[in-house]
Amino acid sequence: MAPHGLETPEKAMVAIMHGMEVGMTPMAALQSIAVVNGRPTIWGDGAIGLVRGSGKLEWIKERIEGQGDKMVAVCEVKRKGEPDIVRGTFSVDDAKAAGLWGKQGPWQQYRKRMLSMRARAFALRDAFADVLRGLGIAEEAQDIPPERPQAPKPPAPPVPPTQKIEHQETIDAETGEVIDDSHIVRETGEDIGAVMADGEFDAAAFFEEMETSFAAENSVEGVEERWTEFDPMAQFEGDESNQGIALAIKKRRLREIERASNEQE
Repeated sequence: MAPHGLETPEKAMVAIMHGMEVGMTPMAALQSIAVVNGRPTIWGDGAIGLVRGSGKLEWIKERIEGQGDKMVAVCEVKRKGEPDIVRGTFSVDDAKAAGLWGKQGPWQQYRKRMLSMRARAFALRDAFADVLRGLGIAEEAQDIPPERPQAPKPPAPPVPPTQKIEHQETIDAETGEVIDDSHIVRETGEDIGAVMADGEFDAAAFFEEMETSFAAENSVEGVEERWTEFDPMAQFEGDESNQGIALAIKKRRLREIERASNEQE
């Protein structure tokens, strides 16, 4: 017994419940309420019937002005006890802007009627929101494309540690010297000189800059001063691997300075 659009018991129940909210009997609600895009709406004729039955409508006037592409549907309503007239309009230009004028179906078969339904919907919803209680107008809601659920965004990939020591034996336990720099690589397998493209902190670039700075110093005091400026122990707090690399770079440069000093003597 339910009309098209109320194919399931759930939709029929929604229509009946919303109809009862605005004072309709269950059968009247089934004929006047439509569930469009998951939301309850009321047919245009049902809306005007509901407004008339509320006793708050003084009068309503509807007309079409102009011809052809200059047509404008006008709906004027006067609410009892209020001095101002509420006017709703919908033109061919409005229909074209909304992508409705060339739409297949009623917009091709009953153009004046569809323009009038839109103008009526605007006027009734503006003047009698308390009577309609949030119900949309079905003819208007049918022209709104349903919302498509958005696909969930994939989780961001975990950020790998910048570096790791593949073989702890590459750092001499006594001298702290890095025996083979080729074993110091990123988790991704890139070599130590690679720079991260996303702007995140790059330990490899940090060590390279530190080595370059140490190389410019020819005294123990100069190296110690640069060491204080870089402060790698604080930079890599809790990261014993990178702290070990920093210490190895420092000790290696100090031995180079010591050897150069001995050769001069």
